[in-house]
Amino acid sequence: MLKSLLFSSFFALLLSSAFAQVPILEENFNAATTLPAGWSQTTLATDGGWVVGNPESLSSEYFPILPKSGKVLATNDDACNCNKSTDLLILPGVNLTGVTSPFLLFDLYYWNRLLEGLQESLTLQASTDNGVTWTAVKSFTGDFNWRFEMVDLSAYAGNANLKLSFKYNDGGGWLYGVALDNIRITEPDNIVRAAVGGVSIGRYVDAIPAIFGDYTKFWAGQNLSIAGSITNNGFAPITSFTASWTKGTQTASQSYDGLNLAISNSYDFILDIPVSLGSNTGEYEVSISNINGSEDNDPSDNSTFVPIDIEGVEPAPGRKVVVEEATGTWCQWCPMGAVMMDFIAENYPTTAVPIAVHNDDPMQVTIYDTGFADFIGGYPSGAVDRINQDVYPLDFEKELIDRLSTPAPVSVQHNVAYDAATRLITVESQLHFQEAMNGNFRIAMVITEDNVTGVTSGWRQTNAFSGGDSGPMGGYENLPFTVPASQMVYNHVARAITGTFSGTAGSVPANNPAGSVHTFTHTYTHPISQTVNDMHAITMLINTDNGEIINAEQTAVPFTITSANEPSLAGVSVEVYPNPVADQATVSLKLAKQTDVQLRLTDVTGKVVYEANLGNMSGEHNLPLRLQHLNTGTYMLSVNAGNGIISKPVVVLR
Repeated sequence: MLKSLLFSSFFALLLSSAFAQVPILEENFNAATTLPAGWSQTTLATDGGWVVGNPESLSSEYFPILPKSGKVLATNDDACNCNKSTDLLILPGVNLTGVTSPFLLFDLYYWNRLLEGLQESLTLQASTDNGVTWTAVKSFTGDFNWRFEMVDLSAYAGNANLKLSFKYNDGGGWLYGVALDNIRITEPDNIVRAAVGGVSIGRYVDAIPAIFGDYTKFWAGQNLSIAGSITNNGFAPITSFTASWTKGTQTASQSYDGLNLAISNSYDFILDIPVSLGSNTGEYEVSISNINGSEDNDPSDNSTFVPIDIEGVEPAPGRKVVVEEATGTWCQWCPMGAVMMDFIAENYPTTAVPIAVHNDDPMQVTIYDTGFADFIGGYPSGAVDRINQDVYPLDFEKELIDRLSTPAPVSVQHNVAYDAATRLITVESQLHFQEAMNGNFRIAMVITEDNVTGVTSGWRQTNAFSGGDSGPMGGYENLPFTVPASQMVYNHVARAITGTFSGTAGSVPANNPAGSVHTFTHTYTHPISQTVNDMHAITMLINTDNGEIINAEQTAVPFTITSANEPSLAGVSVEVYPNPVADQATVSLKLAKQTDVQLRLTDVTGKVVYEANLGNMSGEHNLPLRLQHLNTGTYMLSVNAGNGIISKPVVVLR
């Protein structure tokens, strides 16, 4: 990639240009079945070497070429397993007389893999003597996605017959291959060329931030996200664009401006999509438009499709799910677990019960840590209701959603009293049996504490994410490998578990008829070093035959049972919080009946900066409103629901 300084000379030319340059050479292979006229190759391969076709037809089991609009040109060593040590693709000669700033631009799909000690390679070569001798111009690195490449050919400006070639070498082994598309030689021009790519559907975890896929179930009323990127394939900088998705009659778009996206650079965007109850299947069309206030010169790569196959589920009434995390300050990958536990607590405040079980550090509770060792395979990991064991932290939410939709045969409530003089916490646990339950059950009472800190060396957190080489992780990438104790705050820390790891013997009768209620009381006197205002009391009903947590309850200390406050669903209610907001707000919708819903956010000039047609919805929905790309100011959110429009001012404050 060229450094930004290399662009200064041709950007000056670009800004003064009143017309677009005609490409000196341009080929997208869409009209070809074999190598186009003037193109040639030399190869020792038995499969014909460089072949024209669509990506699917040119793919193989171990070298699947990612989908792309139209045809491409590829050589596939995996499919052939033949001699591709000199697969030389020779472009037609070009006359660069009078040309001062030529560039070669193209799309590349190439892994640059090493296998069994043998390395594949791809090199661009140049010849000024009609192919008699070749000089290496650039060797290419690998990537698992299609990417845009640009090579400065100004060293060959003025040459009357420049020939270029791509040389693929399989290193004498059974390697993979390479694919090319949209090859052109041109001077800087003012044509807008943009492409959308890298599109995927998944859960956007803003705490990291990253997109995670492989969800088969998702909580109806929440949002998955479509992640994508716009790449500038032209010399004209991209300053603004609109990203959209469409599925049937549903659509949403987000406008971005204030950009200065130079050639070959990309900008990532995220669009949220609502998940409805039941089957969510089909394809979303993801597109970019309104680029620099106009349209792309070549719109063929401005849209793509991404499939969805998600079951929208709802939490079973009364169900709460315990997520236990195995962690330790010595564990270099455990910051991932801490980030995901905070994410779970923030996004499932009334249904998830997070507990951090520490090992071999100042926060260890030995009886808890010893018992939990049988439920994990290493650190970091965890268990969800102890029925799903050795769960990787990035999978906590997936297992949580699956468990939340499972009906609970018993509901759990408790009263929590606190005596400040003696520091005594008393938890009266109540089990309300919805159906008959006979067997070996116990109640375990757990106390957790947030905002836990310490000063000695044992409180320092080892951090493998330091420096960012392992990707972002909730800010830990900006911290040192050994995070000082003074910078660490620990949440959801297990401070006590009563009885044994499996609960207190005799705390639950063997026979419990449907409709019966059983009460049991536990106590815990916390040390003066622990802060009761940061504590939670947790009641867990455990099946001792298999270790499963059947249901649970979590409340702050102290707590008194009150009648449930059901939210009113009369009419339409809209709330926006926080407000003012810096980066992301939540739009809380309460809809009494099935209603078509449209959202629109406008600035003070009336310009639409975000809009979404969410289709037919009912019930309660919490929708994220991403605002980090907007300038400080007041915006107006209009919610069209049924026969009326509700407008709310939204203040963005940096």
